[in-house]
Amino acid sequence: MKELVKRWCAGWAKADGLVEREGPGWLEIRVDRPGRRVERVVTDESTVTGLTALTGQDDWLTVPTNSPEAVLKALQDAGLTVRAPETFMRRALADHPAPQPPDGYSVVVKRENVIEVRLLHNGAPAASGLMAVVGEDAVPHRIQTSPEHRRRGLGSVVMGVLAQEAVADGTTTGLLFASDDGLHLYRRLGWEEVADVVVARRD
Repeated sequence: MKELVKRWCAGWAKADGLVEREGPGWLEIRVDRPGRRVERVVTDESTVTGLTALTGQDDWLTVPTNSPEAVLKALQDAGLTVRAPETFMRRALADHPAPQPPDGYSVVVKRENVIEVRLLHNGAPAASGLMAVVGEDAVPHRIQTSPEHRRRGLGSVVMGVLAQEAVADGTTTGLLFASDDGLHLYRRLGWEEVADVVVARRD
C-alpha cells in the first residue's frame, strides 16, 4: 500500500498546485490554508506515534490503514481531533463507466496543468471536477455538484469524462481518497476499497 499512497499523494499535490516532500514513513504537503497548515500523509504506520509529537496547531495527520481502530486510539490519545473517516480507493480506468449528461446539460473540458471538467446547465455551472495525471496514474480531485443539481447522476458524468480524458493521456489506474458523502458514488462506478483513512488535526 505504501507505493499506492505515494502515487496518490503525487497526484493530489499536482491537482492542488502544492509541493510535497518525503520523510521517513510519511509525505508532507504544505497546504498553508486557514486551519490546515501542513498535512502529513503516513506511508508507514509505525511512525504514527512519533508523528503525533510533530503535529503542531492546524497540522493534519492522514493515515491510510487496515487497522483503523488502533490508529484512531493513538491519535485520540495524543490529543488530536479526529475528522470524518475517508476511504482509499482505486480502479482500472479503461472500462470506467461514462454515462451521457442528462438533457439540458453540456460538458466543457479544459486542459492546463490538470484536466478540468465542468457540466453546465443553461450556461451556469452545475457540477465539476479535476483529474491530475502523473505517469500512468490519475487522481480525481474536487468532484462536486451544486445542491440544486444533485441526484441527477452528474457526479457519474463528471467522473466518466475525467476517466476518458485521462485514458487518452495514457493512464491506466485511478487513485482517490473518498469522503463518506462520495463513497456511494465511487462504489457504484466500480472503484474498489484499498484501505480506511483516518484523518486528524491539532486544534
